[in-house]
Amino acid sequence: MNNLIFKRFTLNQCIQHIILFITIILLAYTGFPLKFPEEWWSKWMIDSVGGFDNRTLIHRYSGLLMIGVAVYHVIFHLLLEKPRIDVLFNLQDLKDLKQQMRYYLRLSDEHPRFGRYTWKQKFEYFGGGFGVIVMGISGLIMWFPFEAMKYFPLGVVQIASLFHTWEAVLASLAIFIGHFYDEHIGKFPNMSWITGNISEEEMRHEHPLEYEEVMKDQEIKDEVTETDHRKDTGLITVFAKVVFTVIFLAITVWMLWISYMVLVEAVTTYIL
Repeated sequence: MNNLIFKRFTLNQCIQHIILFITIILLAYTGFPLKFPEEWWSKWMIDSVGGFDNRTLIHRYSGLLMIGVAVYHVIFHLLLEKPRIDVLFNLQDLKDLKQQMRYYLRLSDEHPRFGRYTWKQKFEYFGGGFGVIVMGISGLIMWFPFEAMKYFPLGVVQIASLFHTWEAVLASLAIFIGHFYDEHIGKFPNMSWITGNISEEEMRHEHPLEYEEVMKDQEIKDEVTETDHRKDTGLITVFAKVVFTVIFLAITVWMLWISYMVLVEAVTTYIL
């Protein structure tokens, strides 16, 4: 069956995304064991990267790489190419959110018709940017506490540690549960993060307004390619999805447990 494929991400964007998610995985993998040093899995995770010194090295330089790719992203998209205004929030996003809630609650049979970016994708995009800022600044303060205290009071250093932990938990929940569930569980195997392309079916279902605009614009339409689009439903794909789902559920349970423990610690320390 012949189908159309649409360019969703450029090679530059795919590379940025890959570097970003690798650094986030490394940061979570080397960061949470330090928060819960008494847990059995903490020792195993630290040993798996070659010991505590290697853990610290990987964590710090992964953080620097995360900050670097974020700075590059801002500079590249603001100065080196035409910025996309449609990625900014607008009143239509509030209308789409309201309509989507009505649809999920079965108060309406009409799903909102999204353009290139949905309100949820915008929220993830700017939420990720906010997370990089908080994690980056607080991480640098924690890395160089004595230098930081030359310019800031001791309380700022202590608060930086608190913010670093809370933002790490929030970001991990959003990425390892929310983003993975939305973009990979239901669309498995979603390879757009490598190819930069999405199928016509996905384009029509998730971005109908953009799909209609592209199909009307002959200049853009000429860049859309046609391919023999067949989904592999063999045993290998089924097995891969089962393995991915098991890993996803394990990470979900782990992250929910970490979130609970951090919440208990916060309530015990700052309320009780």
